Amino acid sequence: MGNSIEWWSRFAAEVRAAARGDAPVDLPIRTARDGLGFDCAALVGAGVDAGDRGQPVLVNLDYPRDVMEFIATTYAHSCPGHDYALRHPSAMRFIDLPFDFHSTRTFRQALQPNGFHEGLTLPLAVDSGGVVRPGFVAMSSTHARPLDDDARLALTMLSHEIAGLIDPGASAGDPPADLVAWVRGDSVDVRIGALDSTGLSSTDLRRLARLTVADGTGRAGLRRRGTDGRWRHIRLVVRSGAALIRIGRADIVGGLTARELDVVGLVARGWSNEQISEALGISVRTARSHVESALGKVQVPNRTALARAAIEHDLDSVDALRCAVETTRLSDPPRVSTDH
Repeated sequence: MGNSIEWWSRFAAEVRAAARGDAPVDLPIRTARDGLGFDCAALVGAGVDAGDRGQPVLVNLDYPRDVMEFIATTYAHSCPGHDYALRHPSAMRFIDLPFDFHSTRTFRQALQPNGFHEGLTLPLAVDSGGVVRPGFVAMSSTHARPLDDDARLALTMLSHEIAGLIDPGASAGDPPADLVAWVRGDSVDVRIGALDSTGLSSTDLRRLARLTVADGTGRAGLRRRGTDGRWRHIRLVVRSGAALIRIGRADIVGGLTARELDVVGLVARGWSNEQISEALGISVRTARSHVESALGKVQVPNRTALARAAIEHDLDSVDALRCAVETTRLSDPPRVSTDH
């Protein structure tokens, strides 16, 4: 193997750190590119298996723009070399294909005109299900030396962990995130996606991080409607005083309104109607009405079941979290209520 055991250990550690969200996603991709002797590398996320819309480019290290666009669209959706790699999920070199890759449109129209003579594709999912095209790592070089067999095997063995780079910080069952960001103090480090795709601002993210840190539980699952009118699912995990934030599009369970979501979040914390009305600046009658409406929409019989559903489905809001933090600062936490 051309690279030492120490190099592969360091690379694997970088992959795991980036997959947790603790390091920039481009760090292990850069390490692979430089350590394995390639000139360019890219991490491409999963995408729909239809139309001309390209798969999301999450990392691009030195590919010319036209080549990157070709890789994320034509190559990802219709190149026989890429299709073969998906059907035989392993680190795939030109020489591993059962046909001459140099005769393909990808090589003739995108790679060769830009001086690339060798390359590799690493699929990052085994089964696309016919609906979603798996993500992948693409690397190209201006020399014509294929990656050695041992390195190809090592990359293939790490592909499951490398797949975590597409959605850092994800847990089993989490929906895909449109944005992953690491927030520490006033610093917002976007790892995946772009803020303008979420309907939220960097100020919103900093506020969410501060509230979650102050809450003291170490994590939060929220729903929030952005300025674009769309609901998002927001998951926050606090580590060493900072917060990893994952945001993805989501429906609101039962069609709850924003105010009903505030109320449900406080019911889940054991608050009474009187406490809810005071915190949200609404009447007790209105608070009770929101609770009754939420019971019907979520289809549960009582407040205890509503609280359980709220925890299971992250039916919580920024305002509910804010009220909880402010109340904790001012007094003891509220007692569990049994009123309706």
